[in-house]
Amino acid sequence: MNRYSTQNYKMLTRVTDFANKNAGLFNRSTVGAEIQTSLKAVVEEMAVLSSARISAEGLLRSARIEQEEARSLLRGRLMEGALTARALNNDKFRLARRVSDIELIEAGRAAAIQIASMKKELSTSGESTEDVTPAVQALERAVLDYGTAKAKRTAAIQAFSEKMDVAMGLLRRLEALVAITLAGNTQAMTEWSAARTVGRITARKRVVEAPVEEPTVVEPPVVEPTKVA
Repeated sequence: MNRYSTQNYKMLTRVTDFANKNAGLFNRSTVGAEIQTSLKAVVEEMAVLSSARISAEGLLRSARIEQEEARSLLRGRLMEGALTARALNNDKFRLARRVSDIELIEAGRAAAIQIASMKKELSTSGESTEDVTPAVQALERAVLDYGTAKAKRTAAIQAFSEKMDVAMGLLRRLEALVAITLAGNTQAMTEWSAARTVGRITARKRVVEAPVEEPTVVEPPVVEPTKVA
């Protein structure tokens, strides 16, 4: 939800409070009662959706951290396997420098199979499928959790936007009703003006930070096939 939507939502809550406070004035007509009731219901639904979005964003942050940790763990296991294989003069392990999480998971599955086929050779090195398989499963869960949280957040934002459109339509009807009903009520019109005002949206100042030197990442050497003389 952007700042524009946030300010409009705050305005709508104030307008709803104003309508509830002055319900006696609006309830003189069936139209006034219908607008007041509908606006109150929509704003309440928006409050629920706003909470759902905030909750999903919290899950999204946690899932992102877990995904980064699981990715690092699996890559570490595969790097260990590549180095162990090189020490044994075996070219079965190859790890690309930059891969997606899906590619990393596939590489982990393949490595588990390769380790199983080399069980005897690797028995002295300590490398086993018990090291790689759990790391693969952890990254799979993290990717799934991240996708689920992202979908929940997107759904909440979309539903909130739809309710916002409905609420703004009701607001336009309420504005017309206020102009007709409260034109001579100075105090009520002053309160209405304050409630209807949308907060000023100021542009964020861009902060220029000094460049940070990236740490040097040492990748394991790619094992080339052993040439037979």
